[in-house]
Amino acid sequence: AGPVSPGEIVTIGGTGLGPSTPSNLMVNDSGKVSTTLGGVQVWFNGTAAPETYVSGVQINAVVPYEVAGATNLSVQVSAGGQTSQAFPLKLAGTAPAIFTANGSGAGPAAILNQDNSYNGPDNPAAKGSYVVLFVTGEGQTNPGGVTGKVTTVAAVPPLTPQPLLSPVTVLIGGQPAFVAFYGEAPDMVSGVMQINVQIPANVPSGNLPVSVSVGGSGTQSGVTVSVE
Repeated sequence: AGPVSPGEIVTIGGTGLGPSTPSNLMVNDSGKVSTTLGGVQVWFNGTAAPETYVSGVQINAVVPYEVAGATNLSVQVSAGGQTSQAFPLKLAGTAPAIFTANGSGAGPAAILNQDNSYNGPDNPAAKGSYVVLFVTGEGQTNPGGVTGKVTTVAAVPPLTPQPLLSPVTVLIGGQPAFVAFYGEAPDMVSGVMQINVQIPANVPSGNLPVSVSVGGSGTQSGVTVSVE
């Protein structure tokens, strides 16, 4: 029900949206994530969106950076030679959300521990260690986001594009956490931001709430990180 931001990965639900056999992300001849998948296209204000997954009932797509600054925004789906009605959306500079392990938007976050193992109740992170979490909805970036581009690492800082709107802050267990790095996640489609953050030494053990703020807008509640 909330707004979307340029570059945000969104999920569209419905019926008759695509093939009965799901299709996953493809990279086209130009090295970008394809805007046609399984015969399906998604349009935001007439601009084709990169797609990371399509099925008959669900589409995961990236809001094109070209919509930045639009006064009105809508989305349409084309499949099987037909195009849906235009669905109106609200646009915001940032609309951050944390990816979760089960894809529901709640529960354990999709977090990597310092040794690159998956964080979870059975594999918590040590206090004072660093973890990696993944966010979308960070908005336009500097250098400017390129719709569908797969993020590469530059030779000089910033290593990957960073959100135009700042600051980027993280709370773990209600405590401010030190952010060592934030920027577009290498080898992923533009619109996925990686944050390397240190677990505060003074937080309790257990499954603790984790939240991110980008440009003053916060992520959803109900997301956790597991701490020893």
